[in-house]
Amino acid sequence: MNEKVTIAIEKRENMSGSAGKKLRKIGYIPGAINRKGLESVSVKIKKDELVKNILKYGRNYLFTLDLEGQESYAAMIKEMQHSPIKRELLNVVFQQVSITEPIKFNLNFKVVGKEEIELKQLHFVLQMDKILVTGLPQDIPDFLEIDVTDLNLNDKICIGDIKFPEGIESEIEADKIVLVINETRLDDTVTEDVLEDKTTEAVQE
Repeated sequence: MNEKVTIAIEKRENMSGSAGKKLRKIGYIPGAINRKGLESVSVKIKKDELVKNILKYGRNYLFTLDLEGQESYAAMIKEMQHSPIKRELLNVVFQQVSITEPIKFNLNFKVVGKEEIELKQLHFVLQMDKILVTGLPQDIPDFLEIDVTDLNLNDKICIGDIKFPEGIESEIEADKIVLVINETRLDDTVTEDVLEDKTTEAVQE
């Protein structure tokens, strides 16, 4: 089981937009805890503590949220809202979960081995950008790793080819294609470089 990580949170009474701006100016992030069948809980959290724990444990980690020593919630980050240009963190939404009940989760994946296939004048083309999985909250990793190092032209990786961590199962059919290997042409390289530059500008945090 993962290490228990506790994050201190505080009650938030004023939910107006101006109140959120004031909180951010003094180092807090407004947020909420969604609860199944119950009203959400409005909270605020110190930005430095939140960012520190995300960087160390990842966005998909199961955190224990301590509400002023009165209540605690086992929760995962459901959504983080950022400003469109500066990518500043504006709001965070947690989802309360049970450590004994499996949940469905859209997992990001990271492709490794890109440099090796580029030496063969090849590149990969993604057919999906997330993989829907089921598992206990504490078993869900921050991302999956897909290795393309040894692949050749027209090779493909399907869901059934991916080795999932113990306790994690895919909700997608095994024959669904995740990525394919294509031949790189000059115009592909130029387009990919341009898209990569734009993507970096759009998602940089």
